[in-house]
Amino acid sequence: MGLMKKLHDAFESKDVKAMDQLMADDFIFVRHQSGTQVTKSEMLGWDWWNNDGPTAVMRDFRVIYENNEIGVVHSFNEYPDGSKRRLMAVYSIRDGQVTRSETGATPLK
Repeated sequence: MGLMKKLHDAFESKDVKAMDQLMADDFIFVRHQSGTQVTKSEMLGWDWWNNDGPTAVMRDFRVIYENNEIGVVHSFNEYPDGSKRRLMAVYSIRDGQVTRSETGATPLK
């Protein structure tokens, strides 16, 4: 199983331990809405991981491309507020761990 699938499965199952192992200590997530950056410790500290309430649902997740330096994935996401978006994410990879994640989303009508 590739790193992108492992990351997706860990995220979907809210497996913080697996996420911690899959992300490098210097991991950065760039939020597409604002361009702000989130560190690994900030991301793993989100209340979302412990929330049993509704979260985003990823549909039709697929890996577009993956090698030992980059991963590109696409999905159709549905959010608790009823909005739907196409999501493309690009991951930088080093030594088998994700070092950076950047996303872009297009609203669906």
